[in-house]
This record gives sequence, C-alpha cells and structure tokens, in this order.
Amino acid sequence: MSGSTTGSLVSLSPGTVVQYLESQSGLRSGKRRVVLLRAAPSWEGPAQLSWGQRREAAVVAAPSPLAVYELALGHRADSATGPEVLVVLTDREEVELGPDLLARVHKWRVNTVDAWDMVRNLFGVSLTEGRLNEEKWAAEALLDARPGRGWPRLTGGMLSRREALTLLTLRRLGIGRYDPDSDDRSDSGALAGASASSADDVGIQTLLRWSLMPGGPDRLLALRAPEQAGIIRFLGEEAQAGRAGQALLALVRAEHGADAVAFGLVCGALWGHADATADTEDFRARGRAERWFGEEPPAHGRALDELVAAFGRSCEEFIAALLAERSTADSSESTRRLTAPLLERAASLARQFGAERAARTSPVLTAGLEARFTAIGEALLAKELARATAAIRAVGEHRLAQDSEVVLRTERARMALRLSQWLAAGVDAGCEGVAAGIDRHLADTGWVDLALHRIAAGGDSDPVLKSAYDALGGAVRARRHEIDRRFARTLADWTSGGGAPGSMLTVERFLPDVVAPVVRDARRPVLLIVIDGMTAAIAADLGEALREQWVEYDPWPRAKGTPRRRGMAAALPTVTAVSRTSLFAAELRRGTQVDEKKLFPGHEFWGGEQVAVFHKDDLRAVSDGDEFGPALEEALSGERTHVAVVLNTVDDRLASEHKDGDGGAWRPADIGKLPELLHRAASTGRTVIITSDHGHVVDRRGQRVDAVDMLSARHRAPGGSLAEEEITLSGPRVVDPRPGGEIVALWDTDSRYSARRAGYHGGAAPAEVAIPVLALLPFGAEAPKGWLELGSQQPSWWTLTQRDGSAAASAQLPATTAGGPVRRKTGRRSKKDVQLAGNHDSLFEVRLIPTGEAGVSGEAALLSPALVSPDDALVSALLASQVLVEQQALLPRKPTSAQLEKSVRALLEAGGTLPVTALAQRIGLPAQRADGFGALLRQLVNRDSVQVLELLADGRTLRLNVGLLREQFELG
Repeated sequence: MSGSTTGSLVSLSPGTVVQYLESQSGLRSGKRRVVLLRAAPSWEGPAQLSWGQRREAAVVAAPSPLAVYELALGHRADSATGPEVLVVLTDREEVELGPDLLARVHKWRVNTVDAWDMVRNLFGVSLTEGRLNEEKWAAEALLDARPGRGWPRLTGGMLSRREALTLLTLRRLGIGRYDPDSDDRSDSGALAGASASSADDVGIQTLLRWSLMPGGPDRLLALRAPEQAGIIRFLGEEAQAGRAGQALLALVRAEHGADAVAFGLVCGALWGHADATADTEDFRARGRAERWFGEEPPAHGRALDELVAAFGRSCEEFIAALLAERSTADSSESTRRLTAPLLERAASLARQFGAERAARTSPVLTAGLEARFTAIGEALLAKELARATAAIRAVGEHRLAQDSEVVLRTERARMALRLSQWLAAGVDAGCEGVAAGIDRHLADTGWVDLALHRIAAGGDSDPVLKSAYDALGGAVRARRHEIDRRFARTLADWTSGGGAPGSMLTVERFLPDVVAPVVRDARRPVLLIVIDGMTAAIAADLGEALREQWVEYDPWPRAKGTPRRRGMAAALPTVTAVSRTSLFAAELRRGTQVDEKKLFPGHEFWGGEQVAVFHKDDLRAVSDGDEFGPALEEALSGERTHVAVVLNTVDDRLASEHKDGDGGAWRPADIGKLPELLHRAASTGRTVIITSDHGHVVDRRGQRVDAVDMLSARHRAPGGSLAEEEITLSGPRVVDPRPGGEIVALWDTDSRYSARRAGYHGGAAPAEVAIPVLALLPFGAEAPKGWLELGSQQPSWWTLTQRDGSAAASAQLPATTAGGPVRRKTGRRSKKDVQLAGNHDSLFEVRLIPTGEAGVSGEAALLSPALVSPDDALVSALLASQVLVEQQALLPRKPTSAQLEKSVRALLEAGGTLPVTALAQRIGLPAQRADGFGALLRQLVNRDSVQVLELLADGRTLRLNVGLLREQFELG
C-alpha cells in the first residue's frame, strides 16, 4: 500500500517500514528495541509486520510526545510481551521528546527514512533519474510493491522513470510475470536477476488484455489515491498507452473496465467507419456512448472524438490479433472462448446505444460481416457484377473472414458470382455433336455444376443473399436445362446412327487409346484409379487440389488442337454394370466385378507384364499397420505391376447422403484411400490416371417421374408415351437390357424414377455421359511420349478479377474456356458485320491482303479482306513492334523470335496461364531449362518492371496479361 501525505510529512507504507528494518544491522535478535521513524502519525497497515528471518515488528502511530514516551516505556518494561521490535511513527521533533526518551530508542534519535535510497538499494543502482524523484508517491509504492523475490537488479547504475513505473504498473495491475499471485508458485515467474529492459510492455494492447482479466480493473481501483492517480497519469502518456489508454482508464474509473474492449468495438464503428456517412441516429448513439466515461470524461468536444476514435481503432486491432490467433490450432479454442463473448457483448452494447446502423459498417463486428453478405446479395440480384466482386472482396477483408463457417459462405458467394458471369457470357445452348457436348461439359458446364453444387450444399442465412441464390440457381438451371435437352437429342441421334467413336474418346476405347501408349512407353508402371460415379464437376474440384502436388497432362496422343483435360463418352445406360465393365473390357458389354478382374489383365498391350484390378473389398487391410489388403499391397510394391483400383466413395455416397462432400466440395481426402494411393504412386514412380465409368446427377429439387418398367433411377424399358424429361436411346452403344437394344432415359437432371436419394445415374444428361480423365505425374517426372502438360483448366468466367486487378464486369469477359472458344448466342452475322469486325472479343479480325495475279505488286495489286484470328494478329504485331526491338537490344541474352512466337501463342491458347515446364514443352525445350527460359522471357516482356508476364505464387506458373502486353508494346 503506497504512502499518502499528511501535512508536510508522508505516511509510511508497510513496505517502506519493512525495507528500513531490514537495512538496520543494529536490530539484533534477543533484545527488545524501539525504533522511532519520522512520518505522519497515521498507520493503516497491519498491527504487526514480518521482516528479516521470521521476525516480527509492531507498528503504531504516536500523535504526541506523551504517547511516544508511554509506548517506549511500555515496550521496554519487564512485563512486556509481543514482538521484540516496536516501530513508532511520530511527527515530533527530538527536542520535544527529550534526551531521557531518546536514550531508550534505536540510534538515540528519531530516524528519517530515505525511501529513494532504499529503492536504489533494491534495484542495485546508485542513481535515480531526476524525473523519477519528482514522483513523490513512487518511492513508497515501489517499496510497498516489492515482489517476494525482489525487484530485478539493473545494470547501468541508474533507475529510469520509465523502467521503475513500468515495473510498478505491471506489478500493481497483476500483468504477466509480475502478477503478485505468481511470486511464490513458479520459478518461471522469478524476477531476481532479470533485466528491467525485458519487462512486459504496458502499451494499449497489453492494457486491453488486462481489462479482460478477472478482477483486473479492480486492482487499479483498490490502490490509494496518490498511487492510482500516478499510474493513470503514467499510462496515459503518449509513450505508453496514449490517448487510447486514457479512454480505457476512464472507463475503468467509471467501473466499465470489464466491458471496455466490447465498448471500444462499438466506438470503432461509431467514430471510425460510420463517420463519413454518420446520420442523426449515429450522433444520438454517440451521445449515449459518451456517458459511459462517467462524470469526468477524459476530454471534451473534438478532443473527445479523437480520443474515442483512437480507442476504437486500438480495440479493433486487439480483437483482430485475437481472431488471427484462432487460425492456429494451439490457441484456437482458448481464443474463441475469449472472442465470442466479446463480440456478443459488443452487439448487445450496439443495441443499447442505438448504434445498429454504425455496427453494420464495422470490419470486426458480426453485424458488419452480415451487412457485407447482404451487399453481395443485393448486387447479385441487381446483376451488378463489378459491385458484387467488390462486396465479396469486402467480406474477405472483414476480421471474421477466416472463421471456417465464413470461409464456406464466402466461397459460395464466389461461386454465385462465377455463375452470374457464366450467364452474362451468353453461351449458346446448341450442341454440334456428342464429342463437342462432352468437351463443353469438361471445359465449361461441369464447372457450372461444381459452382451450383457448392451453393446448393449450404445456401445462406442472410435473406437477401438467399433470394439471390434462389434466383441465380433458377436461371442457371433453366440455361442448363436447355443445354442438357439439346445434348440428349444429339446423343439419341448419334446412338441410333451407329454411335461410331470416330475421333472421339469413348469408354471402350480408353484402354487402347490412352493407357496402352503409356504401357508401350515403358517408363513406369501405371496406376489406374477408377472413381465410380465421378463427374466432371468432381474432377474439376480434385484437379484444382491435386495441382499442388502433381502435374496434369493431356494423355491422348491422337488428339489434335489445344491440349486440355479429356472427357470420354460412357456406354449406355450409364450404370456401373455396363460402363465400368466396358472400360475394363475395352469393348461394349455388361458384366460384374468378376468379369472385370478377368478381362482387364487379358489385353495384348500389357505385353505379358503383371496386371491386376482391385475392388472395394480388396482395399480393406487385415492388420493395423497396413494401408491396403495384402494382394493390393503386393501389387503396388511390384516394380512392373500395372494396377487398377476401383474407389466407390462417390457412388456409395449417392445412396446414403444428401450432399457432395463438406460444403459441396470434393477434396482428395474425401475419396476413401485416394490420398494413400497417390502417396504410394509418387513414392514408387507410377504414372497415375484417374477416371470414372460414368457420372451422376445430384438431387437438389428432384421430382419423381412415374415409370412401369424402371431399370434404374434414371432409365427404363421402352414403351408408353415419353414424358418431357425423357429421351429414347437405341443402337450399338445401348448394351442393356440387350446389346444394340433400346431404352428410355431421363435427360432432365431434376427427375428420377426411384425413391429419393442423394443422387442418381443411368440417364442421358452430360453429367452422366461425360467421363473425365485426369492424367498425373509427380513434379519433375518425365512424361510419356505424346503427353502434353496442362495449365489451369478453369474457364475464363471462373476468374473473379480482370488481369489488371480491376473488378470483374462479366458482361465484358470474352466467352472462352480452357478448351477453346465457346460461341456466344449472337445469331447469324451479316456480311457488313464481318467487314466491321475488329474488336478483340471477336473470334476473327479482318485484314486486307494482296490477291492479284502473280508478279503484280504495289498499287496494282488487288486487296481483298481475309479473316485473321486475334491471336495471330497479336503475335504478328508483337514481333513487328519497334518497342520489342529496343527491349531486345537491352538484354545480353534473349529468346529467339521463334521461341518468343511459340511462347506467346502457347500462353494465349492456354488462356494466359501455363506452368513453365508446360511452356518449355510447347516450344521444344527440355524440362531442366524451363525455369531459366521462363526468367529470360519475363525479363524480355516485363518492360519497365511492369508485370506483363507474372510468375504466380506457386513458383511454377506463368500468367500473361494481354492488356498490359498491348499497352507496353504499343500494339493498339
């Protein structure tokens, strides 16, 4: 307990008295002594104090010479009991007491206590800073607050004001290792020998955390007035907690310390984020909030506004740091226990003050987060996609954005924006053939399904955003409905006409056309993973995740055109017994697992090597230490054993659950045994090909269609009238119920024949017919002959920002995909339209070229219009650019013109994004030169350090900004 002033003398604290007694070597044990100390004759401490080696001293105050005399004689009397040492506090002069009394007391005088001398002794210094000596209250407080193991011994010879008051403040407030409750319970809390320079900070962040400690603010309020005022004055200085600290301490004095942080979050909204748009409601709320500072606020008028705004910012920074800790496993639970009540209390205070409008502007409060989700919904409903992009970005900037639930909600909002951009692109629903329909599904509509599934898997609690999702889902389904209808008609025509594969990849040609060339390449064994029921949407999800550890390739050597993720046509009906057996048999047929195990190893292209196929039961380990069953373990360990594994997770989930993975997502870990198989393949150097036997449709709003001869959930025997949702399929590709037979199948993804389940297959929708193929190798592995590395397969409308970083306006996005251009629904173009075509969104530009007779040139040559692709025009303009010539002259090494041309073309064909190894492959360079060539190319085109060609964060992917390329090289 610190001292206070009475008249011109100080009332001593218990710590000061103890420290004085311990400094007196003449107070030997075994003899009764009286010690007179000059001080104000008042004592509020205990009647007896412990000091030294288990010694006790009685302390009393004597207001008069007579009282001093009686106390001294009584203590020295033979009949006296109690402690050997009596300390008498007196303000009398020695002449008033007389020599007879003084002869009976310690040192024969009234002793004067030099508190600062004792403080210096405790810290092991010879000097105290002058500014510290001016703090009259501080010496007594430092003596009284001394830890049980002592203050730290300092180096440097001087105790500064900041060091002393920092240590005292930490001790009195119970912060960190200076908490008095921890003195004698942990060696880690020992202060002896420590340096004051390593003392905990007493800035605003520390004080905010202290305010949340049980009983923390009460510690300050319990101090005597001089010490309390001194500590508050010290903490309010700019070098310590500053103006924010002044506001916090004012709240503590007003007995609102425990709610200070929550209150500060409301202040941040009222005086910070809502300030630019503040209305009458906000100003009234400010008036109510100001009353929380009590009858003596820390400032007035504009100064108070600035102080409260600073306090609000500090509280937001504090809570932001806590929320960031929630992302770490070690502190997630404890931090959540702290932040959740704070945010709830802040919401309650916002309602109490009438600050609900301001709370919606907060980057920390839950109301601010919900307002941002509402803004996304409003923008989507208004079809203002640039505004929706900005709103999604604002959600990502909110301090709660990293919460797992918010991450899922934000991802659903991004998916909604992507779907809006897809709708705005105006893709034509026409289908020029089954092969084109399958290619489009892999490159475009499969991604639509992925986005739609993500939204439908969770929806949203915000009513505006929910309405936006409902409206968007309806519009997307309507567009997809027409696409699926036309695909089904095309499929029916193709199958009835014989269903010849031609140049199209089909399920029965998969092994001879894709797997056999890899086997003949003889570089490494094959691991074929068949994920029963995997759709193009699931493959897109898995492909994005697998890109972090694997390189994806186009594995079809016979294919022409731009490399892309391949899809193949399933057998009909799209059920496992038909399509999977056809895959393993390499011919259209129906069968069972037994047939698959028998037929798969019998193909001639295996060349006599070991081959095995494994189904669900083969994956079950027989011991705790195994990953797989013994036969599969042995096969995977074989250096030249080709292995096929069927994984049934997707197909099984259709019958048991009403969702596609968590939040609609499919990650490798969601597919049973897939991560283990991939790990084993990487460690044993296998070529990995992941495919399926058919896809499926998800039941979101399904309706049952009556059927008499139902053969599966999505197909039936022929007969009767056709419903709107049905199509008749016949021809050689129809295997069941008899080869070359006829079935009726559902093409509408929202229809079924059976009882409701999570999803179905057997129908004629692209999601069921199109089978995705993922061909993978570990980083650095040499690819089989004919394989071409792929860049990102995301369609252009998947990107939420333009290349220059501005908000996306999807109506202006070119309608292209990773697999090439997708035609817009524009109708027939007139001759005049073709002549005037010249914008960069067109499929072709018009150029005038000489077409006269041989030998005729100059003005006599005739000029006629010819269509030139935008890519050709851009590359030609770049190679002819004078700016490029000047840039090349600055570099000691540069790509050749042929390399530059091939590189730019490859990047343009890939949609602007391509791994450096894929780029090197396209221009004929070995993989080991890929990084060096990529750096050389970036050095050439990144004129004036503008990132025309950017190396992405993964360190292996290049992205070309076509807009910046045109601008930097003046290409028009």
